[in-house]
Amino acid sequence: MIATTVCFYLVLLALIMMFMAPSVDGCFVLLACLLKSPLCPFNTTSSG
Repeated sequence: MIATTVCFYLVLLALIMMFMAPSVDGCFVLLACLLKSPLCPFNTTSSG
C-alpha cells in the first residue's frame, strides 16, 4: 500500500518536472502532429 502511494507520487513528480522543461512545447507540437490532433499548428484546412 505504501509502495504504491510512493510510486504514484514519484510518477506525478516526474510528470510535473517534464512539463516544466523548456522543450515541452516542441514535444507537445510533435506529439499533436503525430496523433493527427486538431491542435497541431501544421494542419491545413484547405485541400491542396
